[in-house]
Amino acid sequence: EYILGILCDGNNYHSAKTAKDREIIQQEVLKLLGWNIHKIWSTDWWENANRVMDDTIEAIKRAEENMGKIIEAEPVESYTPALEKTEPLVFNNFPPAEVIAVESKSNFAGNLYPICNLDIVRSTSSDDFLQYHNTQKIKDQIKQVLDIEAPIMRILLAKRVLSAWGISKLGARINAQFEKLLSESNLKQSGKAANLVFWNNTQDPTNYADYRVATSSGQKRDAEDIPEEEIANGIKDILSHQVSLPIDDLVRETSKLFGFARSGANVEIAMRKGIAKAIGNGYVLEKYGRVVFI
Repeated sequence: EYILGILCDGNNYHSAKTAKDREIIQQEVLKLLGWNIHKIWSTDWWENANRVMDDTIEAIKRAEENMGKIIEAEPVESYTPALEKTEPLVFNNFPPAEVIAVESKSNFAGNLYPICNLDIVRSTSSDDFLQYHNTQKIKDQIKQVLDIEAPIMRILLAKRVLSAWGISKLGARINAQFEKLLSESNLKQSGKAANLVFWNNTQDPTNYADYRVATSSGQKRDAEDIPEEEIANGIKDILSHQVSLPIDDLVRETSKLFGFARSGANVEIAMRKGIAKAIGNGYVLEKYGRVVFI
């Protein structure tokens, strides 16, 4: 008896004609057939194979624990943001990029995180990414992603573009080419090094007041892929209702807000950086081990 199906972005995934086929239909059909599904992305594997293995082992354990059980929804005890009305998310006029329409359930602060699915490029090898005649196409792809997903961390921006080319490893040559094209594009950015964030032309990093949350695992970003600005805004929203929380409780509530049931090391680090950002922005202050809304 099988207890878990693992869905990877291999040839079958990339052969799907549309984003809806890739992100929704494949998984929903498998669920209808009784499968529990866990997704593994090749880019995540190359970046941190150990983390992917840990997540997969945890998914297997959960599947074993839930065998034969009827899973009931747990009552919501913690703060949960209400979201906007149900409608397709449309952010630009670029026809190749598709945004998955998802349902939102309420009427409050956090927006749904939109995914930009670029058309798959039929290339023979990763060397095609390095060819001069493809540079403008790649720059256009970068702009498409920014128009939909900005603000976005550099590493996630690279994942989106490289996935369209069937490239799963950000090697030295690919990274150098990607960096060159980013520089030539004169993009709006903030932060530095591992915290480099890219913005689209309509956004002002100094006045950004939004944050985006996921309603499905396919939309959820890794904790380190969420800009500190968004986490800080989420913290501001939480404390505007809770007024004050101990730091550890705030880390836990912010983790849940962004879709993390458990606060592992990476999640906790990201949330604490967000708290520091919120303090730096003057949204909150730390006092006697608690974070207080101003």
